[in-house]
Amino acid sequence: MTEADLMLDPRISNSPTALRILDVAAQLFMQRGYRAVSINDILQATGITKPTLYYYFKDKEELFVQMGLRVLVAMSQPLTGLATADWPIDERLRAMARVLVTGYEGDMRMMRHEMMEHLDEPARRQLSAAFYHHLFKPLVRVMRDAVAHGLIREHISPEMATMLFLNLCEAFHELTPPGPMAEWVGPVSPNLLVELFLYGVSTRGIPHPLEGVKE
Repeated sequence: MTEADLMLDPRISNSPTALRILDVAAQLFMQRGYRAVSINDILQATGITKPTLYYYFKDKEELFVQMGLRVLVAMSQPLTGLATADWPIDERLRAMARVLVTGYEGDMRMMRHEMMEHLDEPARRQLSAAFYHHLFKPLVRVMRDAVAHGLIREHISPEMATMLFLNLCEAFHELTPPGPMAEWVGPVSPNLLVELFLYGVSTRGIPHPLEGVKE
């Protein structure tokens, strides 16, 4: 997989028409799911002709892949900068949480689910590699710093910490208005997210070994 495979096709990124098609397709995919959206649905919603759409995208699968790459590349730019910023680790984590929770209006978990359920293996590999490169890798860098500075226990790998952080960000994304669950839990924020990630919800110290857990 080359680096070019992990980026939005320049023909698309430089074309207002192609980006408009992606905007509409993304909205339909996230509302209905990949299988329920047809090329004709996208044509009707955009008002463009079929030859115009096929000039930029060979099929619906490529539309979905380019939609995913567009989202991931856009989020990668601030995350990569924050990963190397000369800030305290907890401040970097709060800023990264803000990007991950509010930087994408759609549902990242749904996008991954639709990818795994409906795309062919080459397209799944391409989007998985892009997810790792653009989202996972910048976070791993910060988690390594967090382990080195004693903010995260050393027996927890930076990769595992990254996965937990991403899952927490995705959960908080669901809790931001206008999501219905936001009414159940009250206000959420990047500050609260990082506090829960680093220190949990318990008022007790962390037992070593964990009480009641068999090795």
